[in-house]
Amino acid sequence: MAESWTTTALARSVAVSRTHLTRLFVACTGFPPMRYLTEIRLTEFTRLIDETDWTVARAAGAVGWRDPRVASRWFSRRYGITPSQYRASGRPEGRQANPPHSPAG
Repeated sequence: MAESWTTTALARSVAVSRTHLTRLFVACTGFPPMRYLTEIRLTEFTRLIDETDWTVARAAGAVGWRDPRVASRWFSRRYGITPSQYRASGRPEGRQANPPHSPAG
């Protein structure tokens, strides 16, 4: 999860075309490969924000996002608040650790 990779490189490593890999991936997971990676990263980032006192930057880096603003944007998109607001206010009502459409859920 923390490594940098592309769909093309992943397809090459399993000896199929990028298009075929994407079709298979969506059929199995419901997500294209890069979106799946984003969901996995976001789930782990959320766990780190929830369970550690790591900075947003450290948690983002641990899951493969070099720019903590990217992690904050995805977090805000899912939960409606920033990671810092989340920590300041506690767990928002109705927040689920693994949303229903998350690959980890």
